[in-house]
Amino acid sequence: MTSALHILGMQNTVQKSGGSLGVSIEIIAATALACALLTATVLLLTRFRRRRDPLFFREQHAREQMQELCPNGWTARIMLYGEEAPLPDDAPSAGERKVCVEWTEYEQDPAGHTEVAVARRMWSRTITGALRGMLADRQLDAELERIERKVIEDASGEGGETSPPAAGPHGTTDR
Repeated sequence: MTSALHILGMQNTVQKSGGSLGVSIEIIAATALACALLTATVLLLTRFRRRRDPLFFREQHAREQMQELCPNGWTARIMLYGEEAPLPDDAPSAGERKVCVEWTEYEQDPAGHTEVAVARRMWSRTITGALRGMLADRQLDAELERIERKVIEDASGEGGETSPPAAGPHGTTDR
């Protein structure tokens, strides 16, 4: 038992150091390396998240807008073409437009059956550009539909005339 106490007593004695920190250089290097790796991991993860979230939200926003613009339903298909892939005949000649989006809007006929109202194909350099093009195309269609309804309403309310007579070439009317 005395030898065990003697060993424990020797372990707890103050050891003289030669003016150093008392911590080995390997422990300091391992701690610094762990801190650097942790910092790099955090920076990479936040950068990846910042890049991923806007793409996700852009897609969600495009879906919501298309749902508002196409209340009876819609579908879209995005196709990516590789460098040597055969392209459809209607593909643009520019070599950098390799993203195609085909979208379809549906409407219901008076009997309640769903049928295709509009089907389009657009080309772009990026998926985001294709989605933007699809939305812009559908927004233009919606605006033209509103104008057409307004003209029809105006024509039915005024006995067939849609607007005042147009001015002639020198500001005179043709009536």
